[in-house]
Amino acid sequence: MKINKKSFIFGAVFGVAVALGLVSVARGFGIHLFIPGSASQQMYDKAKVVEKCIDSYYQGDIEDEKLIDGGVKGMVEALGDKYSQYYTKKEYKELMSGINGSYVGIGVTLRMREEDQALVVQQVMEGGPAENAGIKAGDRFVSVEGTNVAGKKLEEVIAMIKTEENKERTISIGVERTGADGQIEQLEKKVVCKEVKVVSVHSKKYDDVAYIQITEFDKETAGQFKVALENARNDSVKGLVIDVRDNGGGSLDAAIQMLDELLPEGELISEKSKKDGNKVYHSTNETSYDKPIVVLINEHSASASEVFAGTLQARGAAKLVGTKSFGKGIVQTVLSLESSCGGGIKLTTAEYFLPGGKSIHKKGLDPDINIEYEKPKGDYDPAMDEPLQMALKLIRNPSAE
Repeated sequence: MKINKKSFIFGAVFGVAVALGLVSVARGFGIHLFIPGSASQQMYDKAKVVEKCIDSYYQGDIEDEKLIDGGVKGMVEALGDKYSQYYTKKEYKELMSGINGSYVGIGVTLRMREEDQALVVQQVMEGGPAENAGIKAGDRFVSVEGTNVAGKKLEEVIAMIKTEENKERTISIGVERTGADGQIEQLEKKVVCKEVKVVSVHSKKYDDVAYIQITEFDKETAGQFKVALENARNDSVKGLVIDVRDNGGGSLDAAIQMLDELLPEGELISEKSKKDGNKVYHSTNETSYDKPIVVLINEHSASASEVFAGTLQARGAAKLVGTKSFGKGIVQTVLSLESSCGGGIKLTTAEYFLPGGKSIHKKGLDPDINIEYEKPKGDYDPAMDEPLQMALKLIRNPSAE
């Protein structure tokens, strides 16, 4: 990645938190990395000046840990990459707990709506704390424990809820809900935070067609998918519908493992990174699925879900039904800093390409059959889900479109 040095330096050092953070990190670990005339020396010089101003004139309390974290966050934000982020010790711990398949929280998936930055409930875990409290998909979070969340980053709001400290604690969530008549209702929900076991794979049968919904890709997803896939291998099943609508992604490794379950030997994806160069992933041919597959996608299908759906489409193993996907064809890696300064850092480290070399970043996947569908505000009725009905039709009669 090419970084504008001037922008990086100024973004990293301007501001009280940034300046003091850089100095404190270096001092705290006894590190002297400053080369005369280098960017590091310029950072140090500016930080010293600002630190002196703070010590001499600032009227108020100074919390060193917040300044350190703010400084490092400023450095990462100066990259101008919305997908890269520094995590404090607390934020990193909570992030990793979710990736590992369980966490303390309320059992919802949130997304930030692009057009107005609203925090929208994308999915509610069945039987989870949020569902029990009456929170529904489509609700918009407006406050957490009385704190207005407008303008906050998605990760910041999640960190307010998803923390070990909230275990068995009742928290107040303010939501807005648009009714069937278009009227906006303001609601206050009391939710008891619990340890939530992530179930990211849900399966059922529609008569002679197997259906598997994947809500995210985490450490447990590939194993759950393998179990669900066994039912789809039944002789009475004509084919498989895989639903990754509203799936924002997650673990790339999980998506690759699942593709290996479905596809015979061949190329899956290629990955280009600064550290490792070019890398190509292949399916092993240990298992495969030889019946028709249709994958449901929409504009919220992103990242690992696009890898999954796009590879199946490119290999000719599945048709895609729905609307154009989000278009996130880059990979983030979470690096642990626990053995050095604490916390962690998520950086964009690679770009992936589908079989044949196609990049979908900022382009998205084009469905073979484009059908728009908006989730109903009331109860879900699969008979009214047009993309699903088309998928079932294609499985039963592959030539029908």
